[in-house]
Amino acid sequence: MKQQAVELTTREFNLLEYLMRSPGRVFTRTQMLEHVWGYDFDPSTNVVDVCIQRLRKKIDIDGQAKWIESVRGVGYRFRQAD
Repeated sequence: MKQQAVELTTREFNLLEYLMRSPGRVFTRTQMLEHVWGYDFDPSTNVVDVCIQRLRKKIDIDGQAKWIESVRGVGYRFRQAD
């Protein structure tokens, strides 16, 4: 498998690190906002979803399993290694 460097913004890196520290654990948007952005939940913001979308485009490889999984109605989790 060929390794390739990926450029991440500071927020993308912090979010990815946060998710990767507990693979399989589901984090709510509120938890991610508080930890990565440092502010309380604003129900009208989609900043977490946008950042997750950007991360997925950068780290997922076509034809392989996706690293960040959506958990409907709850939030997101980093996929545990098989």
